[in-house]
Amino acid sequence: MKKIVYFAAVAALFVSGAAQAAESNVSTSQNNSANIKSTLNATVEHVQDAVSLTSAAIGNTVTIDGGQAGYVKNNQVFRGDAVAQLNGTLSDIDGKVDATAAAIANSGTINVTYAGSISNTQLADYDPTATLSARINGVGDDVSATAAAISNSMTINGDFGYAGSFQGNGAAVNAVANLSVGNVSGAVSATSAAIGNTLTVKGF
Repeated sequence: MKKIVYFAAVAALFVSGAAQAAESNVSTSQNNSANIKSTLNATVEHVQDAVSLTSAAIGNTVTIDGGQAGYVKNNQVFRGDAVAQLNGTLSDIDGKVDATAAAIANSGTINVTYAGSISNTQLADYDPTATLSARINGVGDDVSATAAAISNSMTINGDFGYAGSFQGNGAAVNAVANLSVGNVSGAVSATSAAIGNTLTVKGF
């Protein structure tokens, strides 16, 4: 009887080991040394619906979305120049107006049900710059205008055994918003944000 019990325990151990061997693992690496530039020049008039304008320059971006994993590793290095510029003139718009200029060196999102370990490394050495210049007049709904420059951004969502993150920024981060807004029926929101490193961890 003891031999049978012992053998059954060993068999269970091998089955468990096989299940673990089949577990998914994810490792990603992005290295960008080029200049990334985005420019949007727009004149918009007499629109009966909503208007959305976006100029975005992103050096590296990754999204990892899955169930269970043994480990998830992310490594991003940006040594280029990310520049986003939006120049807009908008008038006589019945719906909402959204205008965004966003310059991001490294951006990552990790969504998992469970991971044994999560590791994130992001490095940025050059200057993300976002500039928004807009004249907005005669809007029948809300107006939102945003200039955002970010060196390193990571969001981790899910349960895990261990999570470690290192974000290194050696760059100037510049966000500029120049706005003229008038005759708006709804709310007006204007934001200029320059962020070196930002990390969000939730779900555990």
